[in-house]
Amino acid sequence: MKFVSKALCFVVAFGALAGCGSDSPDLIGKAILKNEEFQEKPKDFTVFNPKVDILFVIDSSGSMADAQANLSRNAYAFADAISKVSILDYHIGVITTDMDDCRNHCGKLVGLPTFVEKTTPNLVTSLARRMEVGTNGSASEEMFGPVVEALSPSLEVGANMGFYRQDAFLAVIFITDAKDQSRFAPQDFLQILTTKKGDASRVLGYGVIRTLAQEKVCVASEDLDEKLEVFLESVVNGDKAQKNILSLCSPDYGVKLAEFAKDIVKRTAGTVKLSRTPDVKTIKVSYGTQVIPNSLTEGWVYEPSTNSILLSEGIVWNVQGPGVGLTIDFEAIDME
Repeated sequence: MKFVSKALCFVVAFGALAGCGSDSPDLIGKAILKNEEFQEKPKDFTVFNPKVDILFVIDSSGSMADAQANLSRNAYAFADAISKVSILDYHIGVITTDMDDCRNHCGKLVGLPTFVEKTTPNLVTSLARRMEVGTNGSASEEMFGPVVEALSPSLEVGANMGFYRQDAFLAVIFITDAKDQSRFAPQDFLQILTTKKGDASRVLGYGVIRTLAQEKVCVASEDLDEKLEVFLESVVNGDKAQKNILSLCSPDYGVKLAEFAKDIVKRTAGTVKLSRTPDVKTIKVSYGTQVIPNSLTEGWVYEPSTNSILLSEGIVWNVQGPGVGLTIDFEAIDME
């Protein structure tokens, strides 16, 4: 709360008192009341720098050649949807399902540099090259195990240095035609990730897989079980409608990866939670030199129920220099 001192001159009925200021002539009925305190609306602001670490887990077994080619061909669709939101600070890495050859795999990120980000030259080409991980991997595919290894302290400071950030969202995307053969139950795997992030809402999960419901129409030589589906249903963005799952047998799943990217953007860079209750008329949203308008389709709107600023997918972000964040300035109406 901010207070301001203000000197007031006022008329009194009787008495010859000094005027307002040493240079003022003596006037009958004028006096000074000092240090009257009044309350001023507190101002507040929020700087928003959304971050997400995206980890692709790609099946490297012998049955995945066509699926990997499809994925690689359409890497641009995913990268384009992510990169359009220039406020989003993203890392994208790729690991395989191979836990047999730990000299080369076991949670180690594929490629050099080990992950791509918004400043990576030839971003799409670099990401597409990583997605073709080959088909010489273990036939005992593990989905959960490699993720746990990739985020382990030894690889965080070793082969995967720089990829994982504690203050970022974590999005895991599985590409496989098989069941998970790791030692982790879905609930235990989610708990490991939640503990790592400190908040279950910062863990997102997606899958391009064969589901049990599709087993007879999406035919492959691999066995299935429910482990992957249970995990993908239990993450914060999962539901029984399986909107976070694409069919590996769908010929256009690579193009539809853009839908995953848009969902990641919406969940990580689409909502700004405010710490104070704003006077809506005073809200100003800017990104560096760019002023973001109050617009449902091309700017921002305020959502009272969550005390949040919602950013539209239709915002065209101007390119700014490094380190520029989204700034929200407003006058708070709460009296904390």
